[in-house]
Amino acid sequence: MTKKIQHIVASYDIHDPKRLQKVAKAMKDYGERVLKSVFECNLTDDQFLKMKNRVDAIIEHTEDSVRYYFVCDKCVANVDFSGSGSAFIEEQELVIT
Repeated sequence: MTKKIQHIVASYDIHDPKRLQKVAKAMKDYGERVLKSVFECNLTDDQFLKMKNRVDAIIEHTEDSVRYYFVCDKCVANVDFSGSGSAFIEEQELVIT
């Protein structure tokens, strides 16, 4: 049985450079960087919760902000962009150890 994959855009504003680096590293384990502080992720519910919990343990909740936008399949097909980059990354197997 396959688990439903959700398309998630994660963005963040982290005030401390050390925390910023840690959040970016955590996000790289779960998605593809499309802008300096924006990642596109294709995750199951369990993977999303692991990523969110990992990020929550890094950030300072009174100074930093992380937002997660859930994008429906129809909307992913309508993603448009200008400049360098590519469309929303297709679903792929991602192994997190």
